[in-house]
Amino acid sequence: MRTLLTLLVLATACSGESRRAAVETLRSAGNPPAPPPDTVPEFLDYAADLQVDLSDMVKLGSGVLYRDLVPGSGPELVEGDSVVVHYQGWLPNGLLVDSALAGIRVGAGDALPGIDAALPGMRVGGIRKLVLSPGLAFGAEGTSGIPPGSVLVYDLEVRSKLP
Repeated sequence: MRTLLTLLVLATACSGESRRAAVETLRSAGNPPAPPPDTVPEFLDYAADLQVDLSDMVKLGSGVLYRDLVPGSGPELVEGDSVVVHYQGWLPNGLLVDSALAGIRVGAGDALPGIDAALPGMRVGGIRKLVLSPGLAFGAEGTSGIPPGSVLVYDLEVRSKLP
């Protein structure tokens, strides 16, 4: 914010080329470039065996795209619940890159942001297919075996709720 304010002051105080440069910098700061197409889930093609149909998915406010494959039973999970989940994650081309059985607390940041955001509302035995943009997965950095800026597809199963 302070940098934008400084640019605004420079833009009004300067003249000629300095002013034009400050105004252009200010304009570009307010309008960041569009993300690369391969980081936007809606722009990608998915391997057929992943069974991703974006038109059949719900989009949460966080940006997570999901479809319930199995509804599960019992009460819906809420923030603070401790659960055991099994998940598998693929690149859009179908390459398996992530898989684990893990105990996590919903909303505590124990999992990827996209997985954490997808858990509320699920039930024990439920399975959700998720499509996560890079910001909800491993981000611009990526991780071992997952390239930077990757969109990921997950199958997320709630195995049990812990006391």
